[in-house]
Amino acid sequence: MNYIFFTRFEAPAEGAARLTLALERLSAWLDAERDTLGGLLAQTGQSQTSSAFEELDQLHLEPGHGPAEIRELLEHALTLLEVLLGNLRDMSCRQATISAWGGPGPAAFDTHVRWSGARLEDIVATLKRALAA
Repeated sequence: MNYIFFTRFEAPAEGAARLTLALERLSAWLDAERDTLGGLLAQTGQSQTSSAFEELDQLHLEPGHGPAEIRELLEHALTLLEVLLGNLRDMSCRQATISAWGGPGPAAFDTHVRWSGARLEDIVATLKRALAA
């Protein structure tokens, strides 16, 4: 979890290339952060967010897709990520959590929340920049 992935990018000349790059960034974020963020939300009992993760898992592009389909997928993903970000922002970093063994949760829970929140804000900003072009 302590890897840094840079999600900022220089704007390519073509809009389609920008969308494709944003799609690659989204895929990298999902691979790197999905389980961590899902675990944090599960620890705090926010099971309603599982539907957002399920929808993110179902996003796909058909063979022969074009820029319009990529844009539509990214817009849908952005909506779902903003829901997750809202839930994360509403979460108290200092709330009591319970481990799987019934004891107190990890002492560094607030650090994990902040890290996941920062990474989530990064990918949301990346998608917004790509879609604004």
